[in-house]
Amino acid sequence: MDRPDRPDDRLDGAACAACGHPVPPDAVRVLAERDDLAFAELSCPACGSVSLAIVLAAAPAAARPAIGPDDVLDMHRFLADYTGDVRSLFAPSRREAG
Repeated sequence: MDRPDRPDDRLDGAACAACGHPVPPDAVRVLAERDDLAFAELSCPACGSVSLAIVLAAAPAAARPAIGPDDVLDMHRFLADYTGDVRSLFAPSRREAG
């Protein structure tokens, strides 16, 4: 049976960011999903670490530039001062809504 919180098969083949061990599908939990982007929590059965994955749909991702180290640092800086929750992080801004 498919898990309702898994964005199709985009997370198959996930590996632990700490040790590289394969993370089984039942150890992946989708935290948020919007359009072609999902955030997922990966729990490694080998080393016990928990990491965050940013998952892009294959077709739209090919048309976008790759995420680089500077992008990751920018997001880290943004999230360091962020005080909202995941829902408000992905909510349309007032400029987009109106």
